Amino acid sequence: MSSEQPSACVDYQAIVNRLYAKFDYDFVGIAMRESQSPHQIRWTYVAGNTNQRYRRIVLRNGIGIAGYVLQTGISFLNNATLDLDYRDRIYCPIARAEKLTNVVAIPLTTPPFQLVNGVLLAGFRHQGHKVSHRDVQRLSQSLL
Repeated sequence: MSSEQPSACVDYQAIVNRLYAKFDYDFVGIAMRESQSPHQIRWTYVAGNTNQRYRRIVLRNGIGIAGYVLQTGISFLNNATLDLDYRDRIYCPIARAEKLTNVVAIPLTTPPFQLVNGVLLAGFRHQGHKVSHRDVQRLSQSLL
């Protein structure tokens, strides 16, 4: 499996737990499109959460970091998420709920049309840990 080809029978919680342990992120989560109507996109698989507020967050295409990744299919990173205001287009509710200062998000797509059906987000709660394009590569390669 890769970030471009997740399978319907993949154990996403095991992937989240493995990434959480392997790379020492403070939080790792996967948001997936629900199979039942209205097909909302929610944070379903998480590790390192400090509360249960992530369960109430519904992602929207183009809004927030995860929404941007859903809409564009392009990875995104930010090292100042707590500085964002809710009026900012890339405001990240999951980062606010989990007090994440630095996050990286990559799209999860399905073949053959490469439709984005989820987002993998990992982050740190302390400014001392910065995310970079290396984190995007590490996460993408870990999904292979």
